[in-house]
Amino acid sequence: MVLSWIETPEQLKLWGGSALSFPPEMERSWREIEARDDKSFVLVDADGQLVGFGQTLSRAASVVHLGRIIVSPIFRGKGLGRLLCEQLIEVANERPRPDQITLNVFRNNAAALSLYAAIGFEVIAVNRENNSFFMCLNP
Repeated sequence: MVLSWIETPEQLKLWGGSALSFPPEMERSWREIEARDDKSFVLVDADGQLVGFGQTLSRAASVVHLGRIIVSPIFRGKGLGRLLCEQLIEVANERPRPDQITLNVFRNNAAALSLYAAIGFEVIAVNRENNSFFMCLNP
């Protein structure tokens, strides 16, 4: 399960936000994750094993936000993060095509920053309080 990939309170806060507590109580945490208007998506391998998770949220008619993107630690570094992000972007574009696709990423998450930049996201704002970047892709 996705929550088992998160090993520390800091990782949980970075991934899931402050509403989740550590150690995560699986059922309660998933209710909290699913309580919002986000649409959840999973990435599975050929054997049906869960290897990635992400969400999309329509913030306005012309903006879709990506969030809670994570790949299983044992599958990281194999291009699955790119595949997951590309699929989330594809889903976002299936709605009335948004003007922007956005996401937040913590400044110390070098792998994610590199991936998002390679896909075409650009930093458009810095949140110093959360030590994060707000990034945007204009599809």
